[in-house]
Amino acid sequence: MPSFSLGRLRGSSPVGDAHPPLDPRLVVAGPLDPPLEAIRAALRPHRRRLWLRRIVRRAWLVVGAVVVAEAGLFAFARIVPLEVLPTIAVAIPVIGLLGLVLVAGRARPSLGETALAVDAEGRLGDRIASALALATGFPTLAGPSEAIPDEADDLLDEAQQTERFVRRQRADAAATIRLAPPNLFRPRVSRNPAAIALAATLLLVPLILLPNPQDAAIAQTQKIKEEAQRQAERIDEIARDLESKGANPEDPRTKLAQELRELAKQLRTQPADLKLNLAKVSAVEASARSQLDSANEQRASSLASLSRSLSRAATGQPNANKDGDPKLAADDLKKLGDKLDEMTPAERAEIAAKLAELQSAASQASGAAGTALRDAVQNISQGNDAAAKEALDRLGEALQGAKQNVDLNRDLAKAASDLQETRRNLANSGQQSQGQQGRQGQQGQGQGQQGQGQGQGQGSPGPSGQGQGQGSPGPSGQGQGQGQGQGSPAPSGLGQGQGQGQGQGQGQGQGQGQGQGQGQGQGQGQGQGQGQGQGQGQGQGQGQGAIGGGGSSASHLGTGSSAGGPPPGPTNPNRPAQLGGDLSSVFAPFDRLGKPGDPSYIAGTGGDGQSQQGNQTGQGENNGSLTPYQQVFTDFYDYALTTLDRNYVPLSVKDFVRDYFSSLDPTN
Repeated sequence: MPSFSLGRLRGSSPVGDAHPPLDPRLVVAGPLDPPLEAIRAALRPHRRRLWLRRIVRRAWLVVGAVVVAEAGLFAFARIVPLEVLPTIAVAIPVIGLLGLVLVAGRARPSLGETALAVDAEGRLGDRIASALALATGFPTLAGPSEAIPDEADDLLDEAQQTERFVRRQRADAAATIRLAPPNLFRPRVSRNPAAIALAATLLLVPLILLPNPQDAAIAQTQKIKEEAQRQAERIDEIARDLESKGANPEDPRTKLAQELRELAKQLRTQPADLKLNLAKVSAVEASARSQLDSANEQRASSLASLSRSLSRAATGQPNANKDGDPKLAADDLKKLGDKLDEMTPAERAEIAAKLAELQSAASQASGAAGTALRDAVQNISQGNDAAAKEALDRLGEALQGAKQNVDLNRDLAKAASDLQETRRNLANSGQQSQGQQGRQGQQGQGQGQQGQGQGQGQGSPGPSGQGQGQGSPGPSGQGQGQGQGQGSPAPSGLGQGQGQGQGQGQGQGQGQGQGQGQGQGQGQGQGQGQGQGQGQGQGQGQGQGAIGGGGSSASHLGTGSSAGGPPPGPTNPNRPAQLGGDLSSVFAPFDRLGKPGDPSYIAGTGGDGQSQQGNQTGQGENNGSLTPYQQVFTDFYDYALTTLDRNYVPLSVKDFVRDYFSSLDPTN
């Protein structure tokens, strides 16, 4: 009878193979041997603990990789500005966590791997792995055992000897695995990954806590982007306004609106490219500016005066068409044409003479209007009613055409001015702020002594006296002034006086750079005169420089050089809290001259007149020509802003005008 050889058994089984054995349940379909089931049941908790230890080890690897990546990211962010730094910083741990979940799923040990680990760390001499390997190597022996005769091995055949060996080894493994400690696979700290994570953390903490010099660049870029988005919205509004006024696709306003749409699109798609956006805005602005007529407002004033005069000449009403509306003037001319056949020769001659007086104004307003008016005068004088009516209709159309050209030019000028503001806003958004140093620059501060002046004047009695004075007070200095007074004929017998004051000084502030401040002050004067004889009188005037008060009377608080560019902010001089009686009123006879912006045109013919001399004496009276300037300030300010919108003027001029009216604002 052949004897059992362990070497033959090992040679015919996978126990000696380096690969972990398979789970017998994957090989045997029927019931398993009870010792084998006990081995599998004892391996399950060890398998879970082994999996946990593998997860912990891989977690240390992931933590080390995440911390190293974060340290590298924040170090790189100190060299190159990264606007998406917070997003990337959050994304790295999330990616690490997802990676840990992935590798944790793949790290789940099999039953055979658990058996090898239990044998190795429990020092069980490959008992558990061998039991599993024998079960899968001899699947017929993996089921419940049958009774084997209790005889010596040499009395059993080879199959019985093999079965007896396998079952004894399995029973020994089942008994041995119970001796393995439960904490055999407790989690451990991975030294190398933990050391790397600790070193990277020590580097990462100061990188996060210390100020990043690139934050200013990132904030500046974000400011540029936000400003580009705001300006894109504003440009879209300008484009919509121009499109609503464009009569046809060939209208310059329609074409400009298309360019503005493209400009707004570029600002939205490339908001951070400041140089490109400024170049594009400048190009569109130059295109709009090239279409402007520098004499447009003069032509508009002439057109309004002509329309007013034509309406009054056509209707015979002295107050007709006060606003100088060309459309209303065209309607009045049309009505005049309809009444020509009812007029007498004397009436024709009169209306022709009135229209002839407006020939020069018509030529200034429009060449077509001048031609039509000349034809109308000629045909009215000759009694050709049909031709005169046709000429009057052409004159009305020419007036409305000229008004359309004026409106077109104003729309283009307003668009160009808005683009100018857009360009400045974009450029200002690109200026880096350097705190108080860049914003304040070098502000000059100081107080100057008042300038005083006296003047004498002769003249006829005037309604009231006014004085003017100028000075340049600095931080410390002296002012000198001179004044003159004159009187103009009026019943009140009051004169006018002027005073001038001068002062010089220098001031220094704090910041990066140096600055000097200069200022100008306003003076006051009073004059009185008495009329004698043929309206001659004498008056005296007195003026003073800048009225004393707290703070600085400089017109500009100074400039300074800093990395942030010129300092923004107010440049207006301080004003006294209350105005004196001489500054509270201004000469603004609106009832007689019209309000600011009302065009005036006076036509007439020359001739010889008569003069009469006489003598008079008596006390003059205030004729009420002075108006509190608080009541008329808004009118002048609105007119100034309207004029700025209707004309393309440099930004420096706009700022100067706004600062000037800001210094006069009675509400400040």
